[in-house]
Amino acid sequence: MIDTTTAPAPAAPAASPARKGRSKLHRLSPVQLAGVIVLCAIGAIYLYPLFWLADSAFRPSVEIFQYPPLLFRDFQRGITEYTLGSMRLALFQWNVSAAFGVSVFVTLLGMFLTLLISSLCAYAFAYLEFPGRKFLFAFILGTMMLPLTTMIAPFYEVIVALGLANTLWAVIIPYSISAFGVFLLRQYYIKIPRSFMESAKVEGAGHLRIWWSIILPLSRPALAALAIVQFRGIWNDFLFPMIVLTCQKACTLPIQIKVMDSQNFNKPYDAIIAAGFLTAAVPMIFFLIFQRQFIEGLAGGMKE
Repeated sequence: MIDTTTAPAPAAPAASPARKGRSKLHRLSPVQLAGVIVLCAIGAIYLYPLFWLADSAFRPSVEIFQYPPLLFRDFQRGITEYTLGSMRLALFQWNVSAAFGVSVFVTLLGMFLTLLISSLCAYAFAYLEFPGRKFLFAFILGTMMLPLTTMIAPFYEVIVALGLANTLWAVIIPYSISAFGVFLLRQYYIKIPRSFMESAKVEGAGHLRIWWSIILPLSRPALAALAIVQFRGIWNDFLFPMIVLTCQKACTLPIQIKVMDSQNFNKPYDAIIAAGFLTAAVPMIFFLIFQRQFIEGLAGGMKE
């Protein structure tokens, strides 16, 4: 007997990622393709100062002000002439390493206190019933409308009254609460199904247990978004640390860069550029690590 069944046709080979990318690019209309090119050009314009900063931070001091940069004129020579001299000068001779440690300590502790206090306040406004809740929440949101300069004098008077002037706590305490953080987390918490809390209450869990075991794990995107916003604000702050800190041994990085720039003779431009690159690189790395959580937190969505 002759088998008349036909053999199955061989499966077509899967398209490679490069081919998929080209197919998507071919599907773009001329207008869309032109828009992509324009956006890439605008992005290159915005990235050029960062590129120049990174290139100059590892360039010998005699070449940092050459224009166009040596890397554009002679790429091979520009790569081979990179050096760590400017970074070593900034870290060890100009005390940038100590300022970096102070900035890390102040930023991480301030960010931790912000997440802790803001999450507790947001939980209270989202799930607890108490007199004046709406008025108090509106009052907190109203503080977001105040310019920062109007709050410097009250902050400073409180810091002096507490005897914390010229200490790191004078910088950390004002960052421990954020009206934006309370608002962001509260808006995220109210989207969490209340059935989770009801089930926990049936099992005998209290509010702190619910906050720790249910709310915090479900609100990681919002916490990451708030952490990035607060990290950038504390790390880059110049005005308030300059007012409350007078001892150079306890300076943050922006203040230390200002101290270096205030030299009237033999200004260390190479060390200043290296310290500036170090100051700019840390927030960018932090954002790149948590960018997905940041977008999800601001969008207010919650994973299923």
